Amino acid sequence: MRLLFIFSLVMITSCGAQKSGPNYGKTTVKELLTEKGEPTKEELIPVEDSKVLHFDGGEKYQVKNDIVTNGYLNPSKEERNLIYWKHAFKDCDVVTQKLTEKQVGHERPEYLMKCDALGKGVVYTEDSDIVLRVVEYEAK
Repeated sequence: MRLLFIFSLVMITSCGAQKSGPNYGKTTVKELLTEKGEPTKEELIPVEDSKVLHFDGGEKYQVKNDIVTNGYLNPSKEERNLIYWKHAFKDCDVVTQKLTEKQVGHERPEYLMKCDALGKGVVYTEDSDIVLRVVEYEAK
């Protein structure tokens, strides 16, 4: 019984210890900079009034009209397995789409598996259970 209690406690604390990030669709650039500090790089993208801000640790945030719209993050150790996300998305209407149409050399196509209800998605390569990056956006 004591072991069950300890296991439950560990699960509750680990689930509650998720990374806090921007409130996508609401957080301003000023608020993001207050939380993350100055970006290491600012990249203009071909979307009207948009750019991507790069931060230490491989974090990137897309901004449109001074509002943070998307986050591109490196997966944590447990998030690197696609099975983790299949479990996390089990109650969602999951959409999977191919991101890369043309293969370059021996690179495998990349796919995005996403759950709009959670505002999260993951990018992985074909025939691989390894997640390359986590995509966050405003939940719908």
